Amino acid sequence: MLKTNLIRGSIESMTLADSVSDIDKSFIEEMRPKMLLTWHDVSVADEKEAESIEKGGLFRSCCTKKVSDIEKLSVEKRILDNVFGLARPGEVTAIIGPSGAGKTTLLNVLTKRNLANLKTTGSVKVNGIRAERSYMRQVCAYVQQDDCFIGSLTVEEHLKFMAKLKMGNEHGSEEQQRRVKSVMRDLGLEKIADSIIGTRTRKGISGGEKKRLAFASEILTSPPILICDEPTSGLDSFLAYQVVCVLKKLAATRNMTILLSIHQPSSQVFQQFDSVYMMVNGTVAFCGPQMAAEKMWAELSLPIPMNFNPSDHYLATMSVKDAKEEISKMGQIQKICTKFKYSELGKEVFKESSGRDVDERDRAYSEDWRRRYASNFGRPSFGASFLQQISALTWRASKTVLREPTLFKVQIFQSIIIAVLTGLIYTNNSPIDQQKIMNINGSLYQMVSNMAFMFQFSVVHHFCLEMPTFTRETSSRLYRVSAYFISKNLAELPSYTISAIIFTSILYWMSGLIPLIDSFLIYIFVGILVQNIAISIGYMFSCIFGTVNLAVAVMPIFVVPMMAFGGFFINQDTLQWYFVPLKYLSYFGYGYEAIAIGQWTNVEEIPGCTPSLDQICARNGTEVLSNLSFKANNFWIDIGVMGFMIFAFRFLAFLALFIRVKRRN
Repeated sequence: MLKTNLIRGSIESMTLADSVSDIDKSFIEEMRPKMLLTWHDVSVADEKEAESIEKGGLFRSCCTKKVSDIEKLSVEKRILDNVFGLARPGEVTAIIGPSGAGKTTLLNVLTKRNLANLKTTGSVKVNGIRAERSYMRQVCAYVQQDDCFIGSLTVEEHLKFMAKLKMGNEHGSEEQQRRVKSVMRDLGLEKIADSIIGTRTRKGISGGEKKRLAFASEILTSPPILICDEPTSGLDSFLAYQVVCVLKKLAATRNMTILLSIHQPSSQVFQQFDSVYMMVNGTVAFCGPQMAAEKMWAELSLPIPMNFNPSDHYLATMSVKDAKEEISKMGQIQKICTKFKYSELGKEVFKESSGRDVDERDRAYSEDWRRRYASNFGRPSFGASFLQQISALTWRASKTVLREPTLFKVQIFQSIIIAVLTGLIYTNNSPIDQQKIMNINGSLYQMVSNMAFMFQFSVVHHFCLEMPTFTRETSSRLYRVSAYFISKNLAELPSYTISAIIFTSILYWMSGLIPLIDSFLIYIFVGILVQNIAISIGYMFSCIFGTVNLAVAVMPIFVVPMMAFGGFFINQDTLQWYFVPLKYLSYFGYGYEAIAIGQWTNVEEIPGCTPSLDQICARNGTEVLSNLSFKANNFWIDIGVMGFMIFAFRFLAFLALFIRVKRRN
């Protein structure tokens, strides 16, 4: 049995480590430019601290001279302090260092992402060309530490979705499918291809498998530069080694520039790195080949012990265990950083990191890449067309609706139960008489209010829970904000429409309303409109506030007054002048008036009106509408206003979503 397992492990090892040279043959034929990634004098500090200094904080003198960006960074606590370095094409460069050294921050600076509230100085270049945000998104793929997925998809479905958006304009479906199969084989994902990723209510793949899936998503198109933030986190030693082997093969066969941060690599993994970049306390401790690092540490009288993991030794010499050790250890750390900075290797890396001495051919390749993949407006083009984006996003959102019980099955169950319970209260409304007028009006208003509240608060979760994934995908230029918003609306429309039809159909006939097909269809149509207004408001608040708790807390401030001025609890013609604007904003009022018109205009006579009750009774449906301050001529106005409200609230939701992405990016 043990022998069999060893053989199987050897076969899997060969598959993961060696098969990468056989994949993507069509991409190998396409010449990829060699891209040297350099960064020079990069410093990062918290922007709020910089603002406080500019306004006259603790470090500001009494003079009124404006503090420059460099001066601000010089007096505040820096996350990165004048770091410099490079990552060469065809090599795997690993960033190592103690916790808090600034590894992830440096990766964010290089990829121009997740830099909100941070003040940065310095330069980042690719082949000597200053790498602006738009350019880095053309040439660089970034595998971040936190995994963000739509958990209702399977592993293969997720990769197909990513392939369609990244390759849609240049490659057909057959090539996309081949790429997906190849990547799954390379990273050992074939056995879990049909496994769901995992949602709040359904357990999915493991954390290590999610990490491999995130890595697979980024190498679908073989980007010239690949940056990974701890790609081996959550993996066992065997799979971590195989992932690094795949990276090494990708770098060698395609001249990819691969830069990754890694925490406590095994000695076997560490030996695979072509170059090592060490950081401590936001500064550079070393940048270069492993042999040079070993030599430098030996010159500092800190040689690597026999049969000891080199990375563990380097981390131990740069880490501070407690406050007692801090003073003595800080001197040693300063000694290491100074030794490298003034060494021949350090001076050479510092000079090369400026990006000035770059082969002109490689520089020309970079310029050609920029022109090829940039749009007419100087921004990176999308991998898929607008219609392809909508198609892929609608497909993904539909999968979410169908596979998440709380998004569809519970909605149907909820609609049936509430409709039956409400209908039981109003079962004796036929035939109509004076005493049942209030019952019928109550039933109509119950429908409007139920259609609003049943779905209004539940939809808040839809955008909020997907916000991290949406933000990451849009920052990667995977799709447009408009495509995401449209597809989200299209995917959820059928399920909500079905729920509305089921609810209104049950409640209409159980309430004993007018047995006419036109009144029944008006009732359903108005119910769908009210429901969509409520959903639009839910979308708007979720997109504005971004978190479920905040959106749900603020939304009643808007919704409850709208319900109060709907025309059932108070006659709208008796409102004080300062409440009139709220009357025109109340979608409850428009929906209530529309279905009341659909009902009462078909009632020609209401028996039971006696002389003693002349002031309160109504002889026909028209008088009922008059008592409610409703007008039969307002029907199409009500329909038009409700349609406009759906568009207006959803447009505000889209605008809030768009602004949120712009501010983050």
